[in-house]
Amino acid sequence: MKKIVSGTDMKKADAETINRIGIPSLVLMERAAECVAERIVEKEPKKKTVLVTASTGNNGADGLAAGRILHLAGFDVLLYIVGNPQKGSQEFQTQLHICRQLNIPETEAFENRDIVIDALFGVGLSRDVEGTYAEVIRRINEARNTVYAVDIPSGVDADTGKIRKTAVRADETVTFGVHKIGTVLYPGAEYCGQVTVADIGFPPMVYEGLPEIYHVEEKDLRNIPKRPNYSNKGTFGKVLIIAGSRDIFGAAYLCAKAAFRCGAGLVRILTVQENREALLKLLPEAMVNVYDEEHYDEKILDAALSWCNVVAVGPGLGVGAVQKRILERVLEAKLPTVIDADGLNNISLEEPLKRRLHKDVIITPHLGEMGRLMQTETAAIREHLLEYAEKAAETFGCVCILKDARTVVAENGACFINLTGNHGMATAGSGDVLTGILAGLAGVGTKWEDTAALGPYIHGLAGDIAAEKRGKTGMMAGDIIDALQDIFQ
Repeated sequence: MKKIVSGTDMKKADAETINRIGIPSLVLMERAAECVAERIVEKEPKKKTVLVTASTGNNGADGLAAGRILHLAGFDVLLYIVGNPQKGSQEFQTQLHICRQLNIPETEAFENRDIVIDALFGVGLSRDVEGTYAEVIRRINEARNTVYAVDIPSGVDADTGKIRKTAVRADETVTFGVHKIGTVLYPGAEYCGQVTVADIGFPPMVYEGLPEIYHVEEKDLRNIPKRPNYSNKGTFGKVLIIAGSRDIFGAAYLCAKAAFRCGAGLVRILTVQENREALLKLLPEAMVNVYDEEHYDEKILDAALSWCNVVAVGPGLGVGAVQKRILERVLEAKLPTVIDADGLNNISLEEPLKRRLHKDVIITPHLGEMGRLMQTETAAIREHLLEYAEKAAETFGCVCILKDARTVVAENGACFINLTGNHGMATAGSGDVLTGILAGLAGVGTKWEDTAALGPYIHGLAGDIAAEKRGKTGMMAGDIIDALQDIFQ
């Protein structure tokens, strides 16, 4: 897991590094500038021209230092300073003096060049961008050039990812130390382009005590238990999928197949009797039990619950009296449980069901389902993903996976923001696949807290693999399932 911080907290970490640890600001700045310059040298030919757009604060100083390194590497560099240089920070004054000693030319007007380094504002921006700065950003965005942002695109709020009226649209952002909330949450993430997280020497201890916000990385896949050679199908879990309704069997199929692809040894589907034949043909590896919705017999459910070690309930289930009874019984069983889709819609209608949620439950609402659960407008949730995920987890005493373009997981006082996935995954059945992945991971013995964080990561990674193979447009949920094999290989 790697840390994610707000812009406000990054400023605290920066001050801690300089004032308590004793690493001089100019040392950090030099390393930051080197990282920005290295990315440009790696990707761009020296014949290209560079315009450094810099304000008079420390972000501008980072930009000047990067421009100086590029100048010495043979690039044609021009400096465009916005603001009064005489009122600049001490670090800015130092970097500007060095640039002038090297005779790096300056300009008093924005000039279009092949490459623009955006060093106007850093992570400390806390006000809307207006006036001259807004005009410079407009010129940057309208020009035909490649834009590299220093730490975060100017105009993106590092605390929230919101746009402060206007913002630079970067092709690449080199951010320092760790990801910022503004580089991972939308709409800010869209303005960042490709993000490179550069290690410039912040000691890990400076992040201690900051809010527990993380993102999963590939090495965290090691938290999935290894498969022993001496094993059988029962070794890898018994997963119960309660899903589907009349004429809706696809959700149950996708969920169950995803659980199998994540290593589940045995998968049982409990669904309405109308779905039996179709599911047996589509997925003969699964056991299929059915119930009659008009003459519901709870003994069928009880038998299935006594058999399994993890439950996934809700995809395509429908809303009604029988479904509420099913959810009530599932929650009474106190098994590790993943609740999605209509499972959540039924709970939203019944306060007693909300009170039955417990610590071994993972809920996976999208924005609309979250709005119904929390009785809140969807727009408000979209604006405050972290806060609402945390609120739901605390209110219901369970784990909350709030699905959006950036999925947020809240559990045990910590949050995880998932960085994998793409817009091709905005397709029917994608959420059912995630539910199956979560159930499959839990079934094979992955710790519950790891299951919640890893599930969205694996889901998004499979979507990225599917996009590489087939493209994003026209991606189907089945493509995501197929890509799971590449991950587990």
